Amino acid sequence: AVVSTQSGHYGREHGETLAMMGLTLNCLGRKEEAYDNVKRGLRNNLRSHVCWHVFGLLQRSDKKYEEAIKCYRNALKWDKDNLQILRDLSLLQIQTRDLDGYKMTRHQLLMLRANQRAGWVGYAIALHTLGEYENALNVLQTFRK
Repeated sequence: AVVSTQSGHYGREHGETLAMMGLTLNCLGRKEEAYDNVKRGLRNNLRSHVCWHVFGLLQRSDKKYEEAIKCYRNALKWDKDNLQILRDLSLLQIQTRDLDGYKMTRHQLLMLRANQRAGWVGYAIALHTLGEYENALNVLQTFRK
C-alpha cells in the first residue's frame, strides 16, 4: 500500500488529517515521515486532542512512555472525558508504576461510565495495587449491589 504525503489542497495542512496520516505512516514503518506529519499537525492545531493523542501513540510505539504520558495529558486538556485517551493513559501509568496516577485515572473512568463493570474492576485493581485492600473489596461489593 502506498501512502502519499501529498493530500488534496483542502487538507494539506489540516492538523488532525496530518496526525492521522502520521499514524498510518508509523504503522507502515516510515517513522521519520510519521513524526514529521504529526508534528506539523500539532503546529497547525495545538488545541486538538486528536493530534496530541496520536503523538502519544507514536511515542508509546517507540517505548518513550513518559513522553507518551505527557502527550495524553495534553490531549485530556482539550477533551477531559475522552474514554480512549483515559484508557491509554491508565495503561501507561500502570506500566510505568505510577500507581497514584493510575488510581486517579481509573476513578475518573469509573465516574464517566459507572454502569460498566470494567470501570469498577479497574478501580478496585488500582486500589489493590496500592495496598488499599479493604477499599478495593468495598468497591467490588458496591458494584454487586
